Amino acid sequence: MLEVDAMGQPVVVEDLDPDWLLALLDDAKIAARVAERSKLRLAAQWCVRHPATADTGVATWAGDSLPGVLNVDESLGGEGTPAVSAFAPEPVAAALGVSTLTGMKLIADALDLQHRLPRIWRLVEDLAVDPWKARQVAQATHPLSREAAAYVDAQLAPRLASCGFAAIQTAVAMAIAKYHPELLEQREKQGRKGWHVTLRHPAPGDADGTSYLDVAGDTLDLTAFHDLVCDQAATLKALGDTDDLEIRKAKALGVIAAQQATLDLGSLTGDSDSDDDADDPTGVEPVAATTAVLRRRQTVFYVHASLADLLHLDQDAVGEVEKLGPATLTRIRDWLARSEDVVIRPVLDLNRCPAVDGHDPSEEIREIVILRDGHCVFPWCAVDARHTDLDHIEPYLPPDEGGPPGQTNPHNLACLCRRHHRCKTSGRWRYRRRSDGSYEWHGPHGRSYLVTPLGTLEIHNN
Repeated sequence: MLEVDAMGQPVVVEDLDPDWLLALLDDAKIAARVAERSKLRLAAQWCVRHPATADTGVATWAGDSLPGVLNVDESLGGEGTPAVSAFAPEPVAAALGVSTLTGMKLIADALDLQHRLPRIWRLVEDLAVDPWKARQVAQATHPLSREAAAYVDAQLAPRLASCGFAAIQTAVAMAIAKYHPELLEQREKQGRKGWHVTLRHPAPGDADGTSYLDVAGDTLDLTAFHDLVCDQAATLKALGDTDDLEIRKAKALGVIAAQQATLDLGSLTGDSDSDDDADDPTGVEPVAATTAVLRRRQTVFYVHASLADLLHLDQDAVGEVEKLGPATLTRIRDWLARSEDVVIRPVLDLNRCPAVDGHDPSEEIREIVILRDGHCVFPWCAVDARHTDLDHIEPYLPPDEGGPPGQTNPHNLACLCRRHHRCKTSGRWRYRRRSDGSYEWHGPHGRSYLVTPLGTLEIHNN
């Protein structure tokens, strides 16, 4: 006889036949819909309990407005949704064990579904569609007007359960064409603003010497550059490189960069005394050779490694590179050997506690705190420490107003991203740094959290 738990579900699934497995998957699907629907319901009710007022300020995407300011540019929900009080998302996100941004998205989706997409919200309530699919519609229509959202709601509700993301994109595109033709014109006029060259490194712990370069630009320029890369890859093959084509194309980028670094710019413009220049009817001499400047290859690494490993040159030793994660010292040396400009910075003792009397920390103090904390120390926040503010845990009091000396020191400083810095300053959250280096946070409604180097834990108060 099959053993089942209190809910009638099998304790051991290895002996289940295919029919029962599929039936249980159906049950799990509905259970997941119920759980996600509950989150949306609770988030929506949280908004009802925390409306924006002149006293509370308004929760926004870019940060939270100060109390007394209600005419902000953008609240969490789309057009036509009620504004939510400043810093309302933080307790929701902390209770769910997610980042503040993730909590904000949940609140925004709940607001948009209830107030802008009522047909699709009814499907969620009836467990007729997966809530994650409804949230995709909410996020896609979020920047559109209430009328455009209503159009998408009417178009997708009858078929959302059976359609895919492509159908959602098509409905949203039709709504933009119908209600926001200015967005299409704006997209054409401002296409260049989307051009970029972005270098992306893997997450810490996944670094293996491979990074990613994403480029968006003029079609003809990128086509010409791709042809150059392919030509260089073909040259590598002719010289005996046996790697696959895509690998050779990636290696070609390094070859082209190295060639550019040693390029004689005079060859690009020609000799100004040549006969061709003399025959130039414009009489304008080329000046590119005198104005162009080549950047030397410079590599900046923040490497943390054992001094013993460095002294003994252990080939298997591992160091940690900021934003890349662990890497062998052999790999680190290889990276540095390929750079023409290497800067060696002094080793910082993170146990030191230098202090200054002024409000602003010294560069040494700033570096110690950044290296020590690594990221924003608010619960479940992962914003890199180099993109955060340094917050005085105990508020700074100027010496001429009675403040003690040395208030600005690593023990009284912590990394907080701008949003959570404002959240702490608002008085809704308070925290302290424990002797073991962890951070104890106390939020509204009696919830407390401990931020450690290994992650965030909820503190259950007895």
